[in-house]
Amino acid sequence: MRARWLRRRKRVRALLKPLPRRANIHRYPVLKRFAAYARRYPFLWSFRDAPVLRAIYLGSLLTFMPSYGLQIPIAFAAACLGRANLTVTVAIQMINNPLTLGPIYIATYAIGQALMTLLRLPAGNAAVDGALALILGGAAAGLATAVLLHGLWAAGRFEARRFRQRHRPNGAGRP
Repeated sequence: MRARWLRRRKRVRALLKPLPRRANIHRYPVLKRFAAYARRYPFLWSFRDAPVLRAIYLGSLLTFMPSYGLQIPIAFAAACLGRANLTVTVAIQMINNPLTLGPIYIATYAIGQALMTLLRLPAGNAAVDGALALILGGAAAGLATAVLLHGLWAAGRFEARRFRQRHRPNGAGRP
């Protein structure tokens, strides 16, 4: 069992390696200007439930909004204001990249159009309607993604707690 746990830990560490952490935030072109500020706030680096769940919801909402290119600075500001984990917030931003940009925006536009029809919003200027559809669709897709990720996080926390209880030293916690 310990070998399985070590493999999982190694895999998670490999996934987290390119993301901003307290030790390497100075390497990010935009974030390095705020490195001293970010190091002063421990909630930006905390993997406790509350900061991670806030990061999941903020990051998911920001990912599907039409703000490509400004995502990481906006994620940094949102993490600071929302007292969320910066690493998780930025990691979720990586869903939206040049390969997925088109399909994501097409899907969020379609979702937004459906919501506008459902809410019976009056048609107006085409540019305003298109932007509103992208924002509404992005909010809906972001919220759905956040709920899904919240469930996965809760399942992972449950599994980790069970694992720790089963593998305590001296057999403590075993049935």
